[in-house]
Amino acid sequence: MMPGLLSDELSVSNDCATIKSTIPLKVKIQLSLDSQSSLEFISLSKEIYQTSYNDYFENGSISVKDKFVSVKLLGSNLFKESKIYPITVVYDLPSDTIELNSLSFINKYGSNFTLDQAIIQPIDKLIHLDSIMLQVPLEVYQLLENYPIDKLLSILANERECSTDFIILKKFDLSRSLNGEFIHCEPVDQGYIDINTKIVITKQDTVINDNSNNTDSIIDDVLDDDLTIEFSQISLDNIAPSTKPLTLKTSVLTNTTISSHTQLLSSTFTSDDNELFGCLSITNLQQLGCLSGDIIQLNLICDCSSDILCACSTTPYHIRLFPFLDPNDFKSNTIYLSPLLLNTLNNPSQVVLKQLSNHYNKQHNHLTKLTNYVQLAKEVVIARIASPITLDRSLQHLFLSNLKSFFEVRDRVVVKGQMIPIPLDTYLARSIFATYESSGDSNFPSVVPQGTPNDIAWFQITDGIGGEDDNSMIPGQQYLIDSKKTRMIQSGIVSIDLSSIPNMNSIRLYLSLPLLFTYPNNEISTKGAVTFDYAKELRKIISTSFKIQNKVKLQTSILIHSLVRCIGKSSLIRSISNEFGAWLLELDGYELLNSGSVSKTIGTIRGKCDKIVENCSRVIIYIKHIESLAKKQDPNSGIKDTLALKIAELIDEYTSQNCIFIASSNDSDSISEIVRSKLKFEIYLNVPTEQERKIIFESLLSPIETTTTTTTDYSYKPRQDLSINHLALQSAGLTPNDLQSIISTAKNLSYDRMEELADLNSTSINTILASNGGYINYTPLDLESSINLARNKFSDSIGAPRIPNVKWEDVGGLDTVKDSILDTIDMPLKHPELFANGMKKRSGILFYGPPGTGKTLLAKAIATNFALNFFSVKGPELLNMYIGESEANVRRVFQRARDAKPCVIFFDELDSVAPKRGQQGDSGGVMDRIVSQLLAELDGMSDGGGNGEGVFVVGATNRPDLLDEALLRPGRFDKMLYLGIADTHEKQKKILEALTRKFELGQDVNLHEISLECPLNYTGADFYALCSDAMLCAMTRQASLVDSKLIEFNEQRQHEGKEPVSARWWFDNIATNDDVSVTVQNEDFLKAMEGMVASVSREEMEHYQRVRENFEGGKKQDEVVNGEINDELGNFQNGDEIILQ
Repeated sequence: MMPGLLSDELSVSNDCATIKSTIPLKVKIQLSLDSQSSLEFISLSKEIYQTSYNDYFENGSISVKDKFVSVKLLGSNLFKESKIYPITVVYDLPSDTIELNSLSFINKYGSNFTLDQAIIQPIDKLIHLDSIMLQVPLEVYQLLENYPIDKLLSILANERECSTDFIILKKFDLSRSLNGEFIHCEPVDQGYIDINTKIVITKQDTVINDNSNNTDSIIDDVLDDDLTIEFSQISLDNIAPSTKPLTLKTSVLTNTTISSHTQLLSSTFTSDDNELFGCLSITNLQQLGCLSGDIIQLNLICDCSSDILCACSTTPYHIRLFPFLDPNDFKSNTIYLSPLLLNTLNNPSQVVLKQLSNHYNKQHNHLTKLTNYVQLAKEVVIARIASPITLDRSLQHLFLSNLKSFFEVRDRVVVKGQMIPIPLDTYLARSIFATYESSGDSNFPSVVPQGTPNDIAWFQITDGIGGEDDNSMIPGQQYLIDSKKTRMIQSGIVSIDLSSIPNMNSIRLYLSLPLLFTYPNNEISTKGAVTFDYAKELRKIISTSFKIQNKVKLQTSILIHSLVRCIGKSSLIRSISNEFGAWLLELDGYELLNSGSVSKTIGTIRGKCDKIVENCSRVIIYIKHIESLAKKQDPNSGIKDTLALKIAELIDEYTSQNCIFIASSNDSDSISEIVRSKLKFEIYLNVPTEQERKIIFESLLSPIETTTTTTTDYSYKPRQDLSINHLALQSAGLTPNDLQSIISTAKNLSYDRMEELADLNSTSINTILASNGGYINYTPLDLESSINLARNKFSDSIGAPRIPNVKWEDVGGLDTVKDSILDTIDMPLKHPELFANGMKKRSGILFYGPPGTGKTLLAKAIATNFALNFFSVKGPELLNMYIGESEANVRRVFQRARDAKPCVIFFDELDSVAPKRGQQGDSGGVMDRIVSQLLAELDGMSDGGGNGEGVFVVGATNRPDLLDEALLRPGRFDKMLYLGIADTHEKQKKILEALTRKFELGQDVNLHEISLECPLNYTGADFYALCSDAMLCAMTRQASLVDSKLIEFNEQRQHEGKEPVSARWWFDNIATNDDVSVTVQNEDFLKAMEGMVASVSREEMEHYQRVRENFEGGKKQDEVVNGEINDELGNFQNGDEIILQ
């Protein structure tokens, strides 16, 4: 289209001209088939150019070298992101059209490119890319290993016909010369690179494309490949039309597919029932001999006895057909129908399509109206399907108003027995009802806002009069409902469940309702581990109950409980009831409770439940916080629990009517025994495991599959380098509600990051979003920061464990105990299958020795090195004045650790938690019971294949002789490690090196000489005090120096007749980096050592040495026989890469 442009190099700059309008425009787009250059650009019509920019020009084609536009293709889910292109202006283009010049599009799609609409937005500035990552084959990687960056930029500039100081790049762009792909760009996905951009080159396993047979000569001589344009074989001209019936598979159509993926003439079919629109490929449409919008016959090939539509019905079903725009990823030989139509058809796997008449050589037959084939219904009777929604008086006005709108906006086509879902906003409906009810006004508004629908009211066509003979509706025959001509009667209630609908989530998605989390029911690993086993258990109970409810009255009642709040009990019940098509009546115990009257509370419950149980089939009654209605009474009070007795009677009554009763509680021990005895099944919900958290994160981070149809449709998505496995590991111990909060916080952080980038580049947030493909990306840093914020916020209140940040480098002088630690922890983590057959594993390590020798620090280093969560427990935290609560605290500690596994429980000062039994003076024997409970929990940790897998216990004590001897037996704290005082000056030097790693030391500081001045009874805590005092001395010295400078500066100002300044002003305006930095000199260490006294005397050292000899008994250290232990477990190893900067 523009030979003058393509023959010259396109030199662009980032100083864009003034943009007249930054509002996105919806335009028509066409693909230029004349492109022979690898340069990609967009040609605008002069009208579109003048609408967007302030430039005007004479007739003809011009090159605009400094302007860019973001283009978002509409009509295919293959193009989810917008892309930025340089622009040109072509005079002879239609006024509402742009042209895409892209050789890669021609090679990939050719004449199969049928998209005709796009959204464009002028870009005022391109963002500079700080770093990019190029993935190339091994041969090219080896050639580029020592390649200069300026020559590499020249290759990329020649490919894109631009200068090396402004090369436009997009993520996933291909480099023909280097046979590679740009897989990552920072800070946005699209921008420009120059000599200041860091280029990272990585190897790939397979080549991206096969442009060159001689990759060795790529760098020295860039080949000019002759590209062959292969056009699609799918065309209306080379496929002969046929009038034979066509058998196709069926699939579910989403609510955005019709308007976004098809050539739908909205002005023509705006009054037609969109539930009758079917979509298929252009190939299948041509095989059927039809045009877009044609009405065809649909027949079933199933064998059923349905009274709605079945194979034996001689009356065909009529629908409209539309082709998918190409390119797309929809399946061929498949017709996509709405889930509501599929439900009406009894969800067939295959259907037969037949052309009504030969429309192929006739014009405008695709504009035929449905009234030519479907009889008009004179009267139709619509009944409510009994459900907690349709039987709720507070919702009645809104769902009837929505039902009326459903038939008014389009001419609906129905069959007898068809189910009609009406979405509604229950919160809005109840708010309107409460407002008018409180004022005594029964005249509700005739026009009600739609709100945000969150539930469905179901209706059914039960009868009607249609046809010229005024006969009753015939099952299986379609009837047209014209709101102006058809008399519609809403009457009666029918009892139907939703079990016939195989996937309710597809209908919820179609109706734009919030999706419910689907709990998987399959094994997720070769080891046979099952995620969400509690969901599997609940699914099994409900399935069995519904299967035999007509034969046997099981009186199913279930208690779902957990020690942790917001763990997903309600979400679980909603999802499972939705899966089985059951009606769920959800009640809150606190809202039902009337503290002043038992009869009023029972009356409220009956008022909400009786009508539902009587009229609905497959009912699940779910009461949250059951402990609020049935609290456990003190057995010594002598007061009868009347409310609990009444609720127990209600449970018996409702379950005897084939209703499933489910109660939930966060404190099952506080539920009255009267009510709890009536709940036959109990299901305990654990905090999600690592694999379960991964599934939840995948659900939260995956956007709903939609296609952009508006000019302001931005969404969030995870960046490609985001590791969900890492997120699942870092979020141990958190509930699903916490995970959802993490995602919400990450959204705010990612948006703030985009705004900061916009401010830094002096541009708008819309430009940044367009440079990022129209999306806001979650980065690993966003989610990691969000997780840290969540842990910092909730750790004190819920005791959430976290992974510490103490590395082996922070621990000095304790290298000798590493191997023993690795032997205990490394093997169960690396090879858990060895302990799956019941083999006992070492569950505990006991550090003992003098105080201040680094026992706590070493435990944190273990957690960091193995990426384990760290849970520290102090003795007094477990004690409680009430009988039984201290032992319960021990159980809760281990339960939290199991919820947060892999986890390390660290018992500091273990001798205060588990002293020798039988020697305590407390009358209640609480310490003895704590020891017994601790022993029981430790035994559970060591059992192979138990729920203690991934939980390790570390204890620390200064007095192992005071511990109960049972703790030191095999399977408990059977690995005892003595952490003594550094007995050589070399070890002391290592401790000093670890403590001063972040210090700025003076040139005269020699740590070896300092260690020689220290006595050999200094502990690690003593050295910490020494280094801290040395830093304090350095800071005091530096502060004195700054004070003298400030005095001198103020004296000088007084001589000049100026007022003295404050220290803050001096630091803000005069101080240099040397004034604010603190350097620790040798004199500071010597001054700190003057007042140092060892915390452990030599006599105490001898005592601890005797204790060690008594406990170790002269035994040698265990040796590792099988294999080598990797003491760098958990370190991430990067693949080979070259960094050009």
